[in-house]
Amino acid sequence: MADNQEKWYLKKLDEVFKTLDSSEKGLSQKEAEKRIKEHGYNEIKEVKKDTPLKILLRQFKSFVVGILAVAAIISFFIGHQVELVVISIIILFVILLNFFEEYKASRDMEALINLTPKKAKILRDGKKIEILSREITIGDILVLERGNIISADARLIEANNLKVEEAALTGESVSVNKTITDLKIKTQLAQQVNMLFAGTTVTNGDGLAVVVGIGENTEIGKISSMIKSIKDETTPLQKRLDKLTKQISIGAMIIAVIVFIIGILQGTHWTGMLIFSMAVIVSGIPESLPTVVAVTLATGVKKMAKRNAIIKRLPAVETLGTCTVICSDKTGTLTQNKMVIENLFTSDVEVGVTGNGYEPKGVFLKEKIKIDVNKHKTISKMLEIGVLCNNADIKLEKKIWTVDGEATEGALITLARKAGLITEDYHKKFPRKKEHPFDPERKCMSTIHLNQGKHFVYSKGAPEILLTKAKYYLDNGKIKRLDKKILNLFLEKNKEYASNGLRVLGLSFKEHKGSFDLKNVESNLVFVGLVSIRDPPAPNVKESIKQCKEAGIKVVMITGDNELTAKAIATELGIFSERDIVMTGKELDELNDTVFEKMINHISVYARVTPAHKLRIVKSLQNVGHIVGMTGDGVNDAPALKKADIGIAMGKRGTDVAKESSELILRDDNFSTIINAIEEGRTIYENIRKFIYYLLVGNAAEVLIILIAVMVGANLPLTALMVLFINLVTSEFPALGLSFEKPSLKIMKQRPRDHKEGILSDYLIFKIGQIIPLIVLGAIALYVWELMMKSGEIPKAQTVAFATIIFFELFHALNAKSWDETIFSKNFFSNFYVLGGIALAAVLTVLVIYLPFLQNIFGTVALDIKDWIIIIAVSSSAMWIIELQKTLLQAELKERKKMEIHPTRIDVD
Repeated sequence: MADNQEKWYLKKLDEVFKTLDSSEKGLSQKEAEKRIKEHGYNEIKEVKKDTPLKILLRQFKSFVVGILAVAAIISFFIGHQVELVVISIIILFVILLNFFEEYKASRDMEALINLTPKKAKILRDGKKIEILSREITIGDILVLERGNIISADARLIEANNLKVEEAALTGESVSVNKTITDLKIKTQLAQQVNMLFAGTTVTNGDGLAVVVGIGENTEIGKISSMIKSIKDETTPLQKRLDKLTKQISIGAMIIAVIVFIIGILQGTHWTGMLIFSMAVIVSGIPESLPTVVAVTLATGVKKMAKRNAIIKRLPAVETLGTCTVICSDKTGTLTQNKMVIENLFTSDVEVGVTGNGYEPKGVFLKEKIKIDVNKHKTISKMLEIGVLCNNADIKLEKKIWTVDGEATEGALITLARKAGLITEDYHKKFPRKKEHPFDPERKCMSTIHLNQGKHFVYSKGAPEILLTKAKYYLDNGKIKRLDKKILNLFLEKNKEYASNGLRVLGLSFKEHKGSFDLKNVESNLVFVGLVSIRDPPAPNVKESIKQCKEAGIKVVMITGDNELTAKAIATELGIFSERDIVMTGKELDELNDTVFEKMINHISVYARVTPAHKLRIVKSLQNVGHIVGMTGDGVNDAPALKKADIGIAMGKRGTDVAKESSELILRDDNFSTIINAIEEGRTIYENIRKFIYYLLVGNAAEVLIILIAVMVGANLPLTALMVLFINLVTSEFPALGLSFEKPSLKIMKQRPRDHKEGILSDYLIFKIGQIIPLIVLGAIALYVWELMMKSGEIPKAQTVAFATIIFFELFHALNAKSWDETIFSKNFFSNFYVLGGIALAAVLTVLVIYLPFLQNIFGTVALDIKDWIIIIAVSSSAMWIIELQKTLLQAELKERKKMEIHPTRIDVD
């Protein structure tokens, strides 16, 4: 069996198969299962995930837990047993809450890895199947196609123009030509041209290879260089929030020191003052900020996955909310990628074709009369070309005809089947000897077949390209020289089809003599005719583009189709308007960057472009200040996907390379999914800001109330345990609920936020700043009123202040929930997590105030109904004042819109 020390590149192929006990047909399923048990799965052992115990122990490193632990130790040594017990319970509460949230968030992120499993095509029992890459075993036959990331080390047994990029191993980015040549002498890895290595990329051609090494016995396994998957990394947002938390913590500690010093100077015992000062530190620190951010990110990413958008790298979540331009492929993203051939055109006839999708049922019509196309020599030649210059097939799955391969090729196979042609029969009759695969640069594909002892070339591609390579044309089965009149005939029909939004392919052939090199193959062709193909717009895509415009996001179509087809479809979808420009790749090549960037904001359609053009478009859009999302599915799209702020790969038809280069994968290849992802990205960011709005208001208000009381020499309005209870119990539950808040009604009607804007924007600082004085003045006013005008009892006054601050914060949670909309402008009960958190906090507060044993611990006393009426009336002002402000602002905005629609007319005499 296989030995990773074997010099496979030195062995002859028959020796390789003998050693591996395999054949060109591959292994049987039974043998493969046996070998998997023997050799294990084709995977490299991952770094161990954090265990629940490790996550739990990490909570003890928290700064807040450290402060509380110090307070508990001091309470123990000075004999404050009640404070010791309560602080210990609070420590346990904080640790367990953060543990469960972090554990859940980490597991949610890990679960996403399984949503984008690596797959590979192999031969088993002589049949081509697709399996998970980890199930590949020694002796399997890999089916290699352009765009594959190779899953195992393998020896080549068949190669057709095969090129492989091996930078992952050798550091050399230039693709290497691969052959099945037997090598005679020992050589370095980079010179082993008959070998393929796991982690490298097929950039051109196709082939077959027999697996000789898997998992950790591959070359890449030896150096433990795994291909990246989902990364649970710290995002720029989290880093900024960590910095903000540290800054706030330093401020809270400075204030706590001031409180401690003033308290000592006023004659308060240092032990009690020390515990109180530590409570002040805890109250000022937004300790749940990291937890809520992690929960919000994990929850949002999980929601995206349910909507078919797989986030591979967490920073993309933040970037989604700032996206200003989406550059989208046409085929399969804006359209359904269900190609249906509608017309066949030759120099002497035009034939219509009926049918739906890939179902091989339909008729051929000439001037609305059914005809037998097999009796028409030119049309039958078109069908022959369509079958032979083709790598696809159609199959019936669950009563639905689907394409196995590329959609356009599937349409050609369907066309041939409608005329009674069977793919397998033709390929047996005319065996393929060589293929020059489709290349987006030259925009065509050619194959060479043996026909009755002679070689024939069959080509398909962009009509205007093939016509430049043609010297002849086929007229009713006879080859004639292509003159200007016939050339214009084909070009005009091509233009007509394209203007109606149809994709157009040209078909050519020739008898071939000489070498099989590309230049020799694709010259002096015989042009046969055109096929027009309709690809209907994807469902809901027009509405999604409209949503983009409302959200301030420009949609740009990028396609390899000609400009007329692209313009027609872009107009139908609402991407193109009369003020916009359609630019071809050729026109783009003629512009320098300065001129291009001056006009780039007016271009909405790019036609006949190559992947190299895509990269230039992305760079230029970024140069003029845009945050760019770019879709792609091919090998050559990788540079543009990497360069874009958000690379978006297609999950169904995307190559491994495209998926690896992207931040976002669309499982359904649907443009509407991009919009869903942007909405979720904006919602995640908005919910984090809501949480900060809620948390910082409460923390700052508590600290200021204590600082003001100490500085004026008054009795402390709260006990140390009251401070801890407010901050670590009642504040926590509504805060966590905000991470589950649904998007606001305006979320996709706002312009993208400035990517340079910090989490604490001027608007957020303003909102925080206007509510803090209200809470501070309200709580102090009721404390002083109870102390000076009513009972004069400190415990009663402290209880009133305690309840007032808590209910101020609970009402303020409703402000945060609705953000810039009135509370009842959307479903008030849309987030039970927030409402449940508010209710739980209120219940706990009532228990602390009325249960005798809790009264003894926290120093509270029972309040009567009059007290509660006043407390609720004052604390609810935090909500009603903000509601009034939002209502007035909305009324003003409505009035402005009316003025814009119906401007006041001023007559000037």
